[in-house]
Amino acid sequence: MNMQFKWIGLLLICTVTVLPQQLSAQGCDNPIPICGELPEPVSLSFLQSLDVACLNAPYVSVLEFMTNGNVVNTGSVTVDVGGVTCQTDGVDDVIECVVVKPDPQLLCDVSLYEIVGACSETGGSFSIQTSDLLPNTTYLILIGTAHDPSLTPCNLTVFLSGPAISIDACCTTNIVPGQSINLTVTGGDEDLGYTWFPNYGLSSTSGSEVIASPGVTTTYSVSGFFGGCQYTDAVTVSVGNPLGIPTSFTPNGDLINDLWSIDGLTQYNTADVRIFDRWGQLVYRSVGYAQPWNGKNGGNDVPVGTYYYAIDLNDPLSVDFETITGFISIIR
Repeated sequence: MNMQFKWIGLLLICTVTVLPQQLSAQGCDNPIPICGELPEPVSLSFLQSLDVACLNAPYVSVLEFMTNGNVVNTGSVTVDVGGVTCQTDGVDDVIECVVVKPDPQLLCDVSLYEIVGACSETGGSFSIQTSDLLPNTTYLILIGTAHDPSLTPCNLTVFLSGPAISIDACCTTNIVPGQSINLTVTGGDEDLGYTWFPNYGLSSTSGSEVIASPGVTTTYSVSGFFGGCQYTDAVTVSVGNPLGIPTSFTPNGDLINDLWSIDGLTQYNTADVRIFDRWGQLVYRSVGYAQPWNGKNGGNDVPVGTYYYAIDLNDPLSVDFETITGFISIIR
């Protein structure tokens, strides 16, 4: 703070100039907050030494993140470190990194750190995946180097991803026109709430559970908050037949269109596919449809002609979806 004094008559005027302060948010007592899915630039120039696992460096920066509120299955976090420019005489300097769970009241007490992932000690870019983390919990990312920042800069970018730092919207599904489906979201701070978009066909645009009744296939995004960060997930409600069903195929052995491949059916693991001839006799049946029909019945080619199919998706997330029926022609 610089102070300048001027005498004007008998009045003393004091002019105060506030100088900018250097940001100190890199140490263990004041870590850098970081959000998932957003790159965070870091300069390894903070003079601090921490000795944790493979990390034992004089210049250690500390980042802090918080996990979501999913108490059933929080999941892990992946730490991607890229954009590394940290060299001495053209040789990459070693970057050390480890993720720990601290005592939230004693962030600098190394003896209380619980290591939650492999410790990386390498030059250039790298990734670390943690073990499954606890919900609503603060974790620290410790990144250090012995590189002297007074010689050349040591910069990098940290990117977090993974289920532990995301919200979970449920569920992408299919409905028939005029029906409704409950959409839910978990993981965010319930006190801060959620916001759904667009409002088309929704009972509400806020809350952890809404009712969707779209007239056409619609993708809904939902945003929530935790740890001072905003996160977004999305679900799609398909209206009508979710499958792309060919009306014919040519099982003649030329390896072109030899199978009755149905787009979108593989995601329904318990789908029941049945095919009948014109007399109503069953010629093919499959549950799951892992192998598309090749136009055979009992190992023999079925005659050229038109057949009738019936498909039950048997998907618990689909709301009363009726049996899908139609005709398929075999051409040789």
